Amino acid sequence: MDGERRAKKGADGRDIIRESDDPKEIAALESCSAAIKWILVSCFGYQGFSNAKYGRIECHEAINAFAREILIDAKAALEAGGWRVLHGIVDSIWVTPAPDVGETERRPLEAIAQEVSTEVGIELEYEGAFEWVAFCPRRGGDGGALTRYFGRRRGESYPEEGVGEAVKARGIECRQDDTSTWISRLQAALIRTLDRTHDVEAVVGELRRWLRRLEDGDVDLSELLVTQRVSKRAQQYRDETVTVAALKRAKWKDCALEPGQRVEYLVVDDDATGLGRVRLGYESLGRYDVEWYRREAIRAAESVVSPLGWDRKRIQRVVSGVVEPSLGEFG
Repeated sequence: MDGERRAKKGADGRDIIRESDDPKEIAALESCSAAIKWILVSCFGYQGFSNAKYGRIECHEAINAFAREILIDAKAALEAGGWRVLHGIVDSIWVTPAPDVGETERRPLEAIAQEVSTEVGIELEYEGAFEWVAFCPRRGGDGGALTRYFGRRRGESYPEEGVGEAVKARGIECRQDDTSTWISRLQAALIRTLDRTHDVEAVVGELRRWLRRLEDGDVDLSELLVTQRVSKRAQQYRDETVTVAALKRAKWKDCALEPGQRVEYLVVDDDATGLGRVRLGYESLGRYDVEWYRREAIRAAESVVSPLGWDRKRIQRVVSGVVEPSLGEFG
């Protein structure tokens, strides 16, 4: 990502984004850096796409080979410096102090990162420390998901609501564009509870409180709206999902959507057939399907507690009253 690094650094190698105190200059440089980054990311993906006009699978494979070699070299350098690698993907490595290495023998991460950067010719930055990190397992499978995790940044404070910069999250529901506001807020509350208590039962107790409000009808309908980007026309989808129902309803309302546009809807009756399953965001909403949103809430909760060994079935049993609730849930 040489272009991105040049967007961030001056001719003398200084990181001008971090050194600048001019908000306009920072915004312009960050926009330039992001634009170059996503152009390069898109180009990389298209190299491996069989129908791309400028794709070349050999180029895609070569990029992956270099990335794998750099990752292995970085892992070896970190382990030699007294660190244990927990997780690594294309653009990041997560490490923790090796238990059998003393503080005096452990080398600073910044020094190791600089040495790796010099050796491979691509800058490896030390981003920061975390109080804890949770790596989510793959849904319905063994092993961890490469791009689904969340962690509490050391030294950052929470905003009044949500998690803000205090938590770095990737791949989970609160980071997905098609997640309703209520589900995102719920997941943020569960993460904050996990951080405060380190107790999975307390997290599920918090989920139970949110579900009670849902069942009591005490949720603003606007927070339950789902916004989905359309990738095809309604007739091109094979499965009759709620999103397809929303597209068909939009067409029925004489406002058919084209691929690339977004549809906003509320699920009112998932057991219904055809257009009656949803209401569009601009319609009179009236009610919502409690069970559908309950399932979405449990799915979001599973992302938070699955690193601790809880799956969706176990959460479902607890919140359904199959087991005794704890007194803490009524605090």
